[in-house]
Formats: sequence, C-alpha cells, structure tokens
Amino acid sequence: METIFPIFNEFVWGFWPGIFVVFGVGFFVGYLASFLGLGGGFIYTPFFHSFFHLTAVQAVAVSLAQMPVSALSGLYVYYRNDKIRWKQGFLLLTTSIPSAQYTAYAFGRFEDTPIGKQLYYGIPLSEFVYLFVFTIFLGILAVYNLIAALKKRKKYYDALSASSLDLIQEPKEKSNGNSTQTHSEAEEALGDTTEFSFTQKSIVIVLLVGIFFGMFSSLFGIGGGFLAVPLFVYYFRMSPVEAVATSFLGIFLTSFGTTVQFLLLGKLNWELALIGSFGGIFGARIGSLKAVNAKPYTILLVTSFFQFLVVAWYLIAKLPKF
Repeated sequence: METIFPIFNEFVWGFWPGIFVVFGVGFFVGYLASFLGLGGGFIYTPFFHSFFHLTAVQAVAVSLAQMPVSALSGLYVYYRNDKIRWKQGFLLLTTSIPSAQYTAYAFGRFEDTPIGKQLYYGIPLSEFVYLFVFTIFLGILAVYNLIAALKKRKKYYDALSASSLDLIQEPKEKSNGNSTQTHSEAEEALGDTTEFSFTQKSIVIVLLVGIFFGMFSSLFGIGGGFLAVPLFVYYFRMSPVEAVATSFLGIFLTSFGTTVQFLLLGKLNWELALIGSFGGIFGARIGSLKAVNAKPYTILLVTSFFQFLVVAWYLIAKLPKF
C-alpha cells in the first residue's frame, strides 16, 4: 500500500493516519458540498496545501478531481426530489466550462514560470497571489451570506408567526394538523418557484456569472457554488435547496472537464483524489438528503460560518512571517 500511495507518507502523523484523515475529510467535504451547493474546495484546497505541502495548483487539482464523484452522488438525490432547475443550470455551463478550461491552463502554466517561482516574503509569487485573492474573495462572500442568512431567518420566523396567528383565529376543527402547513407557508415566503423567464437581461447575467463560476472553480478549486447559489437565490428567486441542486449540476460538469485539464498538465495527484472521492460519495449522499429538508436560511448561515472559519485558518497557516 505504501508503494502504491507514497504521498501519504508525507502526512505529519504517518501513512495510515493520512489515509483515514483524507477519507474523513472527503466525507465531511462531500457532506458540506452537497448541503451547501459548493465544490468543497474551500476546505479541501487549504487542507492539501497545508498538510501535504502541495503547491496551490496541485491542491486545486486534487480538490477539483474529487468533485465529479461526490457531485454525482448528491445530484441523484436532488434529481429524485425534483430540485434541479435544468434551464438555468445548462445556461450557466455555456460559459463556465470554457472559462474553467482556460483558467486551469493559464494558472497551471503560471506556477512554472520564473515569475511564478520568484520568492515574495518567503513564498513563491504564485502562492502569495493565490493566498491574497482567495482570502479576500472568501471573506467578502462570508459577510454577504451571513447578512443574507440573518435577513432570511427573520423573514422566515415573521411569516411563521403570522401563519400561526391565523391558525389560532380559525375554528379549532380547521386548525388540527396544520402545523406542517404553517412551516410550509413560512418557507414559501422566502422563495419564488415561478418558471424561469429567458429575458435578454437574465441570460446575460447568467452567462457572465458562468464565466466567473468557471474561473474561480479552476483558480480556487471551490466549484463556483459561492457565486451560483447566491445568484439563484437572490436574483432568480429559487429556494435555497433548488439553488444548491442547480449549482451542483454545474459543479459536476465543470469540475470534470477541469480535472482532465490539470491531469494533462501533470498537476493532479490521483492518490489523494481517489481516497477523498471515496469519502465524498457517502458524505454527499447524506448531505443532499439533509439539504432537501433544511430550513431555507440554514444553508446560507452554515455557508457563512465555514467561509469565516476557512479564511481564519488559511491566513494563520499560510500568511508570510514578516
């Protein structure tokens, strides 16, 4: 085993602990990714960068390589529950796939250039740029999602209180068994399930977001869900679980193509990706089942929490020591 998977010998606690830790992280990432509609790279990429000392590009490549398998596992659950909005998903892919391919190629090549290898405060310039952009971008989204989650939570409970008051005022015989209905009405107040309209403005917005979806997917290994989920929730008025499911469709196809690109560039460590994928299969299945029944604001609130956590951890672990 140690000759087949030599990379695990570099783990700080040894070979077999490395196997179990990567499997466990894969399970955890698969769970969070399918629950939040993110690629999971916001945990995976800093993890491999920090604990296996992979370069930024190698860490992103491993992160992206485990996404297609776990995404497919979660997509099956969302498909069975009719949560995927296919029109928006495939429109997003029109620009996200070519954008991801180009970014993977450019980012992979930049790391090997003399400029990318030049030391800056003790670390290569490519690593320093990655650290700066990753933490700034993730920090802004964390604040945005936290504010949005708190607003949705307040709106949810306001709608719940109003619905409960209406039930109290109704005759007693009509109010029996209406507790579930009350929660459904509160959830409906947070989302609009009207059919998507292909207006010129909406098409342009989705195509533009698709470009950044693919770019950040390849650059950070985060799957692009940080952009797609807020877009689907706030602009297209999807419920959070529909936004997660539709984002997962984009993550599956975009990450698959980008993984091939990194493989051709020689940047993919397949041993780490394989073990992480096995854990991700089980985690994604459980996470998607959980997301289907989650309260509307929970997904955004959990997303924000982990974004803050990863930013703090990554800054402490990788910030150059002046």
